[in-house]
Amino acid sequence: MENMNEEQREFQSEIKELILANQPNLESELEEYHLYDISRVVIELEPEVIQPFFRAISSDLSASIFEYLDEEEAEEIIQYLSEDRIVRILENMDLDDAVDLLKYLNKEGLRLLNKIKASKRKEIKKIMAYTENEIGAFMSDSYLTVDVHFTVKQAMVHVTQEAHEVDYISILYVTENRKLIGYLKLKDLIVARAEERIEDIMETRVPKALPLENKETVAQMMQETNESSIPIVNDQDEIQGIITHDDLMDIIATSEEEDYTKFAAIADTDIDIEKSNLKNSVKTRLPWLSILLALSMVTSIILSLFEHHLDINDGALLGSRLAVYLPLILGMAGNTGTQSLAVMIRYLTKNEDIDKKQIRYHLYREMRTGISQGFILGSLIFGMILITTLISKGAIASLDYTYAGVTSGSIFIALSISTTLGALIPLLMTKFHIDPAVASGPFISTVSDIITLSIYYSVSMLILLPLF
Repeated sequence: MENMNEEQREFQSEIKELILANQPNLESELEEYHLYDISRVVIELEPEVIQPFFRAISSDLSASIFEYLDEEEAEEIIQYLSEDRIVRILENMDLDDAVDLLKYLNKEGLRLLNKIKASKRKEIKKIMAYTENEIGAFMSDSYLTVDVHFTVKQAMVHVTQEAHEVDYISILYVTENRKLIGYLKLKDLIVARAEERIEDIMETRVPKALPLENKETVAQMMQETNESSIPIVNDQDEIQGIITHDDLMDIIATSEEEDYTKFAAIADTDIDIEKSNLKNSVKTRLPWLSILLALSMVTSIILSLFEHHLDINDGALLGSRLAVYLPLILGMAGNTGTQSLAVMIRYLTKNEDIDKKQIRYHLYREMRTGISQGFILGSLIFGMILITTLISKGAIASLDYTYAGVTSGSIFIALSISTTLGALIPLLMTKFHIDPAVASGPFISTVSDIITLSIYYSVSMLILLPLF
């Protein structure tokens, strides 16, 4: 890896020298280098060099470089370019990349969009109309189609003529009267005999999706079918665009970030450390924290209900003893609930079509898991309480056995219920069409605290208080 980085730095140094030399044949010289390396050099250029550089190269190469920049880097470069140059770059960029950049630029993006030629603007607006969760928002127009009635020779001529206009030619989509009816790998086209017809060598079982389908569903389809691209079609089976493997990686990365932030009970999934400020940080976290605060108030109410019982006789002594193991019980119940929650969310994510029998089986398994964990951990707590009592007092009284039994029994019940709840809450949210990732760790922990606290104090008041 270190050698590769050193070689990359050497390439980038050569690229920078070429750019600063401003040779008349600069574009042909740059063809020897990878576009990623060129993009890394461009973002390091001084402002006075950026404009001459982009004037010296074609709009096509400029667009290819921009496709390797993230939105923040592209915005930084754009401020040094003329409006006409920016518009030409946007017109030559892949559709999905151009859409991402225009969306990021907000009002400036809308202004630039109106300057783009009508045909491209129409395609961009069509993509912009989809929400960020719909696969249509990720479509690319960089693909090739061949007519089903072509011979292999005719198809090869067509591919040769059109290939320079698109980036993705690994798979050719076969159409008849504009409808998608099959696909053909470029390798298979190359090895086929010239007189063969496309309809005789194409694959007819085409994995495809509609533009409104969920992006994660289509990403999962790509993983399961092991295809490098998926065509997106309308209701008439007319191809609208494709999703390629690099789009899949972006979708997975975005989805993982969304799930992580939701699991952490953060409202906004777009985390930008450099641009984030105090107001935005509070705004993204406060909604869930307010909900959790309201839920947490329930625990305070529960404690207040038991307060008057602990104020009489020797209740204060019992209260102090209960407080010793309260953090342990609450923590264990919250942890088991979160574990069960994570397992269920992953199960739901990987299995979309789940029948009631499978749901019952999974819930039953989680319930048994909670009971088993509760029994094992309750037994350990029982022994731990007796050992610590023996060490501190030098002897174990009958009341200590009762106290250890109540505490371990409470843990057993709490863990059993928390584990079951961790599996049940995502199912309920899925039923009401709410993202199960919203059933976050803090949420299940708070609900678990309420139930555990109620169990622990109720059992203790019922059994232990008369003995003190």
